[in-house]
Amino acid sequence: MNRLTASVCTAVVAAGASFALLAPSAVGAAAPNAVQRVLAADLGAGRPWIRLQDDPNNSTRVPGIHEVSPFADPVRFNGSLHLAVDGGQQAQAAHYFTQPVPLSTIAAAELSYDTYVATTEHMATGVGPNLQLPMVCRGTFTTLGFLPENTTDTQGRPGVARDIWQHFRSTTATPWFTTRAVASFPAQTNHPLSDFVTACNAPGDGVIGVIANVGRFGDTSATLSTYVDNLTVNGTVYDFAVGGLATGRVSLRNTSSGGNCGHNRTCIPAGGERRSATGTVTFTDPANGPEYVAVGTRLVLSQGSSLAPRDLTVTANGRRVTLTAGPNHTLIGVVTPSPSVGLKPNGRYTTPIAISFTRGGRADRAGTNDSLTVSAELLAQGYAPLQRTGVLARTTLRG
Repeated sequence: MNRLTASVCTAVVAAGASFALLAPSAVGAAAPNAVQRVLAADLGAGRPWIRLQDDPNNSTRVPGIHEVSPFADPVRFNGSLHLAVDGGQQAQAAHYFTQPVPLSTIAAAELSYDTYVATTEHMATGVGPNLQLPMVCRGTFTTLGFLPENTTDTQGRPGVARDIWQHFRSTTATPWFTTRAVASFPAQTNHPLSDFVTACNAPGDGVIGVIANVGRFGDTSATLSTYVDNLTVNGTVYDFAVGGLATGRVSLRNTSSGGNCGHNRTCIPAGGERRSATGTVTFTDPANGPEYVAVGTRLVLSQGSSLAPRDLTVTANGRRVTLTAGPNHTLIGVVTPSPSVGLKPNGRYTTPIAISFTRGGRADRAGTNDSLTVSAELLAQGYAPLQRTGVLARTTLRG
């Protein structure tokens, strides 16, 4: 008589399958971008990233919110930079290089970032957070700014979308504005980045840092709440992050009935062919973890080379899960709760599941292949709903 047991393991991966959407580019056709984490302790006066109020030159500007937030980004799902303004405020976080970098070098490498604009009351519409390059051009200081409202994101959405992550990548043809008059460019005008590269090449010219910014609006009642992450400049990805990540656990118990139930033995149906199990998939977020929005669960089931859709029935939250064939003879199902369901720090997201499966699958009626592996991955909203986060869990039901 075989016994059906569950071997439970948990796993968490910092970067999910979504990472391919923002894969590091080659810098000068050489090394990939380096990832540099930016934690809350790195933001403030005298730290690697300074806020608006940390610069004495900004004493006349009213600061808004600029903080490392648990709000999950769409690449590593480990937090982001929150910039928000209200009532004539400005929000800004800046990082300065140890020495100027030629604008031509900056333009030749990947220049990109991720943005999220949250719907707010009295919202300033059609605008988003800027990626800015403070620099010297022909001996004059200025700031070049990338305006997301003037371009299309890499997902093909024009301008600024609300309540969804967007990835913006600059090219030499992308328009940038200059805050001050430099070379032949008037202040507050937009020009292709390639024009600035050509003009700003005098000795001593160069980019001195990178800034994420939400500026002041002419309408002092306008509000804007945004998130920014994965600023990629000069071969470095600046990854704003909290300290923790969610973990997952799949817990199943045998519910097979019928057949011979001896002492300390699992009840198995007559003939030993059909098995069943019930339990939960649980994702747990620590107190210092990210905030995942509009979550779901991706299930992957495998039983060697013999598993087919007709061999398996899965229900989650009391509803049958549609299974499709995946790679390596796996079956894949997605559990989609209400979009209002999220996973916040110090919280849990639990899905009750039930599984009924044929022992050994179609190709092994002798029962030599009795194990069923159930893997689960946390899904959340990123560039699109139900994006893979890389937070994993797995259990194996053994015969």
